[in-house]
This record gives sequence, C-alpha cells and structure tokens, in this order.
Amino acid sequence: MKPVKTSVRKDRAAATRQRILAAAYQLFADRGYHATTMPEVAAAAGVAVQTVYFVFHTKAVLLEQVYAQAVLGNDQIRPVDAEWYRQAATDPDPRRSLATLLTGVLAIAARLAPLAATMQTVDDPEVRAVQTDKEALRRHLHRDYLGHLHQRRALRPELTVDAATDLMLGLCSPALYHQMTASLGWPAQRWQATLHDLLQHALLHPEPDPS
Repeated sequence: MKPVKTSVRKDRAAATRQRILAAAYQLFADRGYHATTMPEVAAAAGVAVQTVYFVFHTKAVLLEQVYAQAVLGNDQIRPVDAEWYRQAATDPDPRRSLATLLTGVLAIAARLAPLAATMQTVDDPEVRAVQTDKEALRRHLHRDYLGHLHQRRALRPELTVDAATDLMLGLCSPALYHQMTASLGWPAQRWQATLHDLLQHALLHPEPDPS
C-alpha cells in the first residue's frame, strides 16, 4: 500500500503546483510582476501562502517556472525535442519547413505574449535575469534551425546564420506577436501567414524563375 499512497501524494503535489502556476500566470499577465503578491497567488490557487513559498521559495523563481511552463506547454516538451521542430529541421522543402516551424514557434509565442508584454516593463534584476536566460534559449533554437537551412543552401547567399537568426528572433518575438494580435487586433492565422511571407523573402534563397 505504501507505493499507492506515495503516488497519490505525488499526484496531489503536482496538481497543487499546476494550480499555483496557472494562477500566477493569469495574475502576472493581468496585473504585472510587481503588482502581484504571493498571498494573491495563493488565494487565486486556493492554497495557503506558505504552500506557494514551500514550492517556489521566491516570486522570481515562481515567475521563471511560469515562463518555463508557457514555453513547454501542457505536454512539457522542450521545443527542440518537439515533433514539429524535428519535421521543420528535416523537411527538404525550405518553404514548407518554415511554415511548420512557425506553427510551433507562434504557438509558444501566443502563450508567452501576455508575460512578455509584462516583463518588458519590469526593471528588476531577477526578472531581467529570467528574460536573458530564456532569450538565450530562444536564440539557440532559432539558430539551430537556421543552421539546417544553411547546410541545405536554402538561405539567401548574402545572409550569415547569425544575421538570419537576428531577423527571425525579432519577427517571431512574443512581444511582437502580442502587439500584432492583442494590441492591433490581427487574427493569429493572418499574422502567421504574413510572417511566413515576410520570412520567405527575408531568409530564403529565391526560387528559380520558371520562365
């Protein structure tokens, strides 16, 4: 019976952790980092504030875990390990590959957008450290993908991988996604299609003229 009890405790702890993360995500997105308190997170999650501190220790750690959860999604899969990334990195058709990559990247951007908009306004060393770390991981993912395109000679010849990475990071950023969809009201599918067109012209080697 002990393994069963242990499993139940683990399931309860995991469910509690998820409730806290969900509550913190909503509060950080709606109210901002500084305006959100740990007691408010606890109340929204339906747990004691001591539980929030026990699980996450500090508000900065809580923010980092909220951010990580938004990146990984419900399946808890790193983008570099996701099926959509494998398909994008191995597809010999660069335009179809780019479309596949954008579907995955913009799904993450949609989850991060409310947090990104909040974090841009916070002048806090711990929050900046979280941002810097996550941006480094985002750069690594984009650069790795563009390295595959470069190996297949699919990038424009005048572009280095680093320059292409800079372009993609800027155009695919959660902050720009939030600006286009939430602030300017573009439907997500319209922004994705527009972004695909922009990146094709900016990154990919021109197709030969059929004439």
